[in-house]
Amino acid sequence: MIKNLMAKLGKGGAKVDLVLEKEDYLPGEEVKGELMIQGGTVDQQINRIQVDLRLSVRVKEKTLSQTIQSFPFQQSFTIQSAERRSFPFSYRLPEDLPVSGNHIFYTFDTRLDIAAGVDHLDHDTIRIHPPQPLQKVLDAFSQLGFREKYDSRSFTGQTQEFELFPTEFLQGQVEEVEFIAAVDGSGVRLLLEVDVSTGFGKQEARRELFLASDRLDDENYLQEHLREVLTEMVSDPSSGFSPIQHQPMQSHAAKSGPNWGGMVGGFAAGLLGGMVLSELAEGGLDGLSETIEEATDFELPDGGELLDDIGDFFGGDDED
Repeated sequence: MIKNLMAKLGKGGAKVDLVLEKEDYLPGEEVKGELMIQGGTVDQQINRIQVDLRLSVRVKEKTLSQTIQSFPFQQSFTIQSAERRSFPFSYRLPEDLPVSGNHIFYTFDTRLDIAAGVDHLDHDTIRIHPPQPLQKVLDAFSQLGFREKYDSRSFTGQTQEFELFPTEFLQGQVEEVEFIAAVDGSGVRLLLEVDVSTGFGKQEARRELFLASDRLDDENYLQEHLREVLTEMVSDPSSGFSPIQHQPMQSHAAKSGPNWGGMVGGFAAGLLGGMVLSELAEGGLDGLSETIEEATDFELPDGGELLDDIGDFFGGDDED
């Protein structure tokens, strides 16, 4: 009697634990593990189990969260006292997820729904790392002496923004380098913005840069090419922004939704884009968001609908 009462109050009740093979993943990688159910001090009826993959983004001291995917296990069963049960778990991550950072994080939240008892919750954090082509670009910046800022990898409501500062090369001439990226089988496209220190204050130099996949493995080429591009941008920051033409990035448009063209963080735009833009609207959108506006010749919405045509800038079909 006492054991049953305590179990209903959550003491000595059944517990759930999602055991994953690892904590670190790349976009598009398969997550594998097991759902482990541990019986308590008495027999209990389990109504259902549900696992939610949650994406959380910190914006202006607020945390906005949304479920990416839910995995309900609807079958009810009885877990005996001290019994252990396990169920296999697997899920393939979307390809264009934002990567983890100080303002972006992921959890698998698991709920064990216990009949006439207190539900048991389990939380497991995972980290999403940059896709390998983008990581090679970040490594090249690092080898040039650039380091990511604390606010790097923030989500702008449209895509993910990377921010770096110089520690060696161009130190004293450049305040920071920002970029958004699109990745597919053909390579990596960057929309670069460099804050250049001049005798007249700060100037912003902007350029679109395409790095073909067959050159990404050449570390020396990648470093020297980035060095050359950055040097040109610093030497003539007032030359203006002029997108260069290369092979178009592959488009998701035929599958569903806006044409994001492999843009890193594009997945979050469909989940959190409107909410993030609403939070940012009061203070105004700056930085690369302004660059996107100029490049696409569209105005940002006031925290409402997203820029459906942003993907065209990152390699959508050209219009005649």
